[in-house]
Amino acid sequence: PPRPGLSRCKMGKAGKLDVQVITLSGAAESAGCMDKTDPFIKITLHDGDFDNGGNHRGESVQTTVKNNAGGSATWNEKFSLNKPENMDVLRFQLLDSDTLSDDTLGCMDLDLDKIIEEGGPAQNAVAKSLELVLGGKPVGKLTVSIKITA
Repeated sequence: PPRPGLSRCKMGKAGKLDVQVITLSGAAESAGCMDKTDPFIKITLHDGDFDNGGNHRGESVQTTVKNNAGGSATWNEKFSLNKPENMDVLRFQLLDSDTLSDDTLGCMDLDLDKIIEEGGPAQNAVAKSLELVLGGKPVGKLTVSIKITA
């Protein structure tokens, strides 16, 4: 049985989402041509149907680009997003900044219901080490901290 205070009806609340992108490690050093990657992280709130775009996606923010950082970078950048009731998934995309178009190097979706549960009644910030994936293979780890407030 579900633990008291963690009923499904409590989830899916609108609120404020504080996200801190801390570090990237173990990602690709270069994207070909001996050119070190210029990584940045794009964060997008969505309703679980990201690929259909449009109203399935909410607010989006991104870190600064770390020129020639390769597979390891430190940001320590904080963002606040408004979380609508129906947006319960946060997508983290690792991108390589390029002149013509940015290349996706990996991504992962984080279920915000888990953050609500782990944050407890006080809704403490939850630190996570996220496994970024591309084509079903792990491509690096992203360290983040997330806090949801009503």
